[in-house]
Amino acid sequence: MKSKLMLLLFFGGVIIYILLMHDSGNKKISNAITFKEKLSVYGLFSGPMERLEPAPDVEILELGSTLFTDYAEKQRLVKLPKGKIMRATGNGLPRFPDGTIIAKTFYYPFAGKKHRQLIETRLLIFQDGLWNAATYQWDAAQKEAILQENGATVPVRFADKEGKIRRVNYKIPAQQDCSSCHRSGNELVPIGPTIRNLNIEVISNAKSQNQLLYLREKGLLNYKQTDHFDTTPDYHNILLPVEKRARAYLAMNCAHCHQPTGMAGRKSLNLDFATAYLNTGIRYNKQHILERTAIMGAYHMPKLGTTVIDTAGVALIKRYILSLK
Repeated sequence: MKSKLMLLLFFGGVIIYILLMHDSGNKKISNAITFKEKLSVYGLFSGPMERLEPAPDVEILELGSTLFTDYAEKQRLVKLPKGKIMRATGNGLPRFPDGTIIAKTFYYPFAGKKHRQLIETRLLIFQDGLWNAATYQWDAAQKEAILQENGATVPVRFADKEGKIRRVNYKIPAQQDCSSCHRSGNELVPIGPTIRNLNIEVISNAKSQNQLLYLREKGLLNYKQTDHFDTTPDYHNILLPVEKRARAYLAMNCAHCHQPTGMAGRKSLNLDFATAYLNTGIRYNKQHILERTAIMGAYHMPKLGTTVIDTAGVALIKRYILSLK
C-alpha cells in the first residue's frame, strides 16, 4: 500500500511539474517600465520625423540577414546613453548598457510615388537589467507615432523590388505579443543585432567598411583587436551555397522560437545558425518545415509578422530540404 501511495505521489508530482512548465512556457512577459505616449519624446530623429534621419546620438544598424515581414522595409537604430558603450563577448548579442534604446521602423514605398508609408516603430528599452518592448503606430499625417498597445491592421498598397504592385493588410502586433518572438527564458531580448549579424560590410562616410570596426572607431562598441567573429550570410545572395542561405533564413525567421530558450524550446528543432546541422533536428523534421513555411492559416510560421507567403523564401527552403539526404 505504501509503495502504491509513493508511486501516486511521484506521478502526481510529475503531472504538476509538466503543467507548471506548460503554463510558464505560455506566460506573457510584462514590461517593467511605462512607455511614453509619443515616439518623438525619445529623440531618435533629427528634423521632421517622417524623414527618418537619425539624431546625432543615434546610430543606424544594418544586418546580414533579416526577418521577412510582408515585404516591409525596415530602419534599425540604436541609441546608447551618453558615455556608454556596447561590449562584444562572442558571436551573440553584445552587452548593452542600461538605458539603451533599439528602434525598428517598418515602412513601404508608395506605389508610383517617391515618398514612403511609415507603418510602425517598435522599441526595445533596456532598463535595470531588463528589456521592455512597445510598438508605436504612425499617424495618417506621418508626423508622429503613437503608442499602440492593442495592435492594429493597416491596408497597404506598394510596389515591390521587381515593380509588382502588391496589397497587404499589415498587422501591427499588440504589446503583449512581443514576448512571442522576443522571449528568451523568462525575459525579453533583442533578436537581430547579434555580433554575428552585425559583422558585415557597410557604407559609411562614402566608403565600404566592416560595421563592427566602424562602431568601435566611433566609440560605440568595444572588443579586442584579436577577436574573431563569425558572420550570418545574406540569404538573398544567390552566389552563396543554398545550405548557408537556407540556414540563415531559418535562423532569422524561425529560430527566435525554435531554439532552447524560445517559445518552441521544447520542440525538436533548434534552428539557431550556430547549431551544428546534426543537432538542429532538420534531418528528422524536413516535411514539417516544408509544410509550416509554405502555408497560411492557424499553423503557418512564423506566427506573427506575416500575412502573405514569402514565395522566394519558401522556394529557398524547399530547394534546401530537397537537397538533403
